Order: sequence, then structure tokens, then C-alpha cells
Amino acid sequence: MKVVEKLNAYVNENDIKQIYIAQKTGLDEDTISEMLNGNRQMLADEFLLICIALDIDPNIFRNNSFKNLSHT
Repeated sequence: MKVVEKLNAYVNENDIKQIYIAQKTGLDEDTISEMLNGNRQMLADEFLLICIALDIDPNIFRNNSFKNLSHT
């Protein structure tokens, strides 16, 4: 599974709205949607920006440990 697929799964499993991510990151909601749906490549700095905005460690997406975490 690709990192963006893991991030999308995390967002869905924790019921995080794309508008929330957009507001926290300053990225456009359409851009967030395109990235999470695989219609646009997510750049490393965008990925890190999203992780910072969601207060999650980017390393959780290196394996399946994200399934055990919940958004606070």
C-alpha cells in the first residue's frame, strides 16, 4: 500500500474531514481531495504539512501501525 493510500485510510478511519485538513494546512480542499483520491501526486512537503496539521508522526505510515491509532 502506498503512503497516500495509508494516509487516506487513516483520514477515513478517523472521520477527518477534508475541509478540516484544508483549514489546518492552508491547502485548497480540492487539492486535498485530489491527492487523497490518487488523482494528483502528493509532494513530500505536502505530506509532512498534513501530518503536522493532524498532529501525527509521519513514520506511522511506514507500516500498518496507523490502524491502531485514533485522531485526537
